Amino acid sequence: MTRRATILAVLLPLSVGLFACVDKGEGVRAQRVANEATANAEDDATCRAKGEPGTEFYDGCRQALAAARAEKAAIQEQKRRDFDRVLGAGTDGLSDY
Repeated sequence: MTRRATILAVLLPLSVGLFACVDKGEGVRAQRVANEATANAEDDATCRAKGEPGTEFYDGCRQALAAARAEKAAIQEQKRRDFDRVLGAGTDGLSDY
């Protein structure tokens, strides 16, 4: 009986930790989807002032906003890599860079 209790005492926190990781991953994906939906709605509202969907002005506006957002994301990713590279400088070659 004590052996079962010991095994349960060890496995329970581990399983809770695994479920917490799964929940965090789902939360990150849900946040990403929500951010994309918000950005899409904002872009639509901004570009509708220039024309109706399907017009040249609207499509050009959407493409320009998408390009600006992609460039901003690339800059943020580069900053993140640079930051990681600086932090990993003292790890004696354990960095992925």
